[in-house]
Amino acid sequence: MKNLLLMRHATAAEKQIGQTDFDREITLYGERQAGEAGLWLKEQALLPELILCSPAVRTQMTLQSLLEQLEHQVPVQLERDIYYGAEADLLNLLHGVENEVDTLLLVGHNPTISFFASTLAHEEVPFGPATIAHLHFNGYNWENLRAGTCKLHFLYQG
Repeated sequence: MKNLLLMRHATAAEKQIGQTDFDREITLYGERQAGEAGLWLKEQALLPELILCSPAVRTQMTLQSLLEQLEHQVPVQLERDIYYGAEADLLNLLHGVENEVDTLLLVGHNPTISFFASTLAHEEVPFGPATIAHLHFNGYNWENLRAGTCKLHFLYQG
């Protein structure tokens, strides 16, 4: 069984005049949310073996605060499809993950992350800021991940 952790970035600051959505940062409250999410992962012994993260500033800041609490070195891949893509792009991305990876964390954005989790678990999965959906996937091969192949094990809401 594989653990798929889908996370929405922590609370983001409002877009400033002239600033792109991509460059929005998280708030101080968001930093705390992300750190608490990292503590929760650590308490649950859900240490990812690989992290796929949107390259947007707010997702990278969320990940940085989370990793500070995990105290665990994890390979991180920044993937443009997480920011720019749809659910099908996320699925294609996960199909490319090495099968040796049993616990995977993907840090992204709403509404795509919520739609993706809901599709995989075949139930509505709501995502507030810093929410983590812990999905169980009974396959041994990430290429077999499809709609309805996961079960929502727990929903951490930051």
